Amino acid sequence: MERNQFLLFLSFLFSTIATILGIAILVSGSSLARFSSGTGGSLFQASEIGAVVIPIVGEIHSGESTFDSTGADTVLRQLRELDEDTNVKGILIEINSPGGTVAASQEIFNELLHLRKSKKIVVSMKDVAASGGYYIAAASDYIFAENGTITGSIGVISFAPNVKGLLDRYGVGVRTYKAGKYKDMYSPFRDSTNEEDDMIGKQLQDTYRKFVEDVAKGRNKTVKSIEELAEGKIYSGEDAFRNKLVDDIGGRREAHKKLSELCQYEGLIPLFEQEYSPFERMIRSLGVKFLGEGSQTAKIRSLMQAQVLVILPTALGKLML
Repeated sequence: MERNQFLLFLSFLFSTIATILGIAILVSGSSLARFSSGTGGSLFQASEIGAVVIPIVGEIHSGESTFDSTGADTVLRQLRELDEDTNVKGILIEINSPGGTVAASQEIFNELLHLRKSKKIVVSMKDVAASGGYYIAAASDYIFAENGTITGSIGVISFAPNVKGLLDRYGVGVRTYKAGKYKDMYSPFRDSTNEEDDMIGKQLQDTYRKFVEDVAKGRNKTVKSIEELAEGKIYSGEDAFRNKLVDDIGGRREAHKKLSELCQYEGLIPLFEQEYSPFERMIRSLGVKFLGEGSQTAKIRSLMQAQVLVILPTALGKLML
């Protein structure tokens, strides 16, 4: 009895703290548009010339970003705000992502391609910048990767679980009511038909072709040259450099220098990064502490089971699933 009361008290305490923190964040205002200097200096002002760092971290999906994933809506809002600021001369995209959903990756790619008309964009790849992560990188003017970066994986994959055999073994049946012949095409309770497999295959091929064409467009390459490097192949940073999927080997330091050159800025152009309030840092820390890597695993597992096309490197699946 006392244990239950204690747990109830802890639950009430955490709920109260979360509510207070949430109200404090709302009162202090959103930090999405606040950028502080990453190279020393004061809060970014409209009168200052500089470049902005945009991180692409974790799974790429539609909606808002979380502490361990990238939401297209969040990134698009940031990029559109920067598009209107003439004093922002460049953007440094730092990518550490295995990919994500097709539409989210395409949205960010298209927005960066539009921004490239007025801003200089340089990408710095971290541990992983594959599939959807590489899709986004292809929209930049220049790409850096570390020797050990995992990149490439230009391909598309769709998942649908099938538990029919398991249900048959235990004599469990599932009744499905539908209006539309193909409404349950991704049903986990039955085998797909040849016709349905053909439909899914066409969908995958259409998306794959668009992926290859967009990479070729962003990289100023021929479609044929990208096709030869695609098919879901994974590359190290060094191998990607040899195959001209990236432009050079290096990290933030090298990317910052190159961005400054492209922006025709004497010396190193000031870099500004998103500023988090103390409350947001606390929430992000609590999220990592209480959810840990399991949250990312669960998120990607859920993504795999969804009826959507995803852009992920299949060879990396064993790392998370």
